[in-house]
Amino acid sequence: MATENKEKAKGEAIFPLTQEQINQIAAIGAKEGVRAYKEEQKKEERRRKKEDSKVRKTKKLLSSYRRIKATLSDGEQFTPEEQAELRWKFIEDLMGNTREIAGKSERTIKDTERKREEDLYCVFRIEKATEMYREECEKSGSEEAKRRYRELSMMYLDEKPYTVQEISEVENISDKTVYKDIGIACGIVAIYLLGADF
Repeated sequence: MATENKEKAKGEAIFPLTQEQINQIAAIGAKEGVRAYKEEQKKEERRRKKEDSKVRKTKKLLSSYRRIKATLSDGEQFTPEEQAELRWKFIEDLMGNTREIAGKSERTIKDTERKREEDLYCVFRIEKATEMYREECEKSGSEEAKRRYRELSMMYLDEKPYTVQEISEVENISDKTVYKDIGIACGIVAIYLLGADF
């Protein structure tokens, strides 16, 4: 057995290290470990900021839901009669070259129609995302998840808007819990509304 160890030792080069070299290796390792840790912290911070940004954007979209829905009428586009009426209204109101005015009014009508289509799509996305969230909460069976959906609905979706204080009274929870629940709910809705790439 001793001869085997001597033979292995002959095949492999052994370099003795001084205490100073060991200290240098340890310092380099520690420095690299700290660098890797800081880089991981930066990645985590970027991910958290991206997630927070999505939650803020979701809250902004949800906050605009009632207003956008109120501005939309039952019709999805202007009727030809409405378009003609708008064109003549512009022409009557403005003096000058009728061809130029008609061109401007045509652009205004197209811009208004495009804005209406964008609003309809935004309402559709919000309704679809919140419906998917509602279904998720119902399937979970968790009373806490169901409560969060009710709070989200009262805050952003119901016809009558509720304040945080009113929601806390209805649900018999603290204002702080309402804020926390709305944040959690918006984080989940953000995935349905904006996608999950974080």
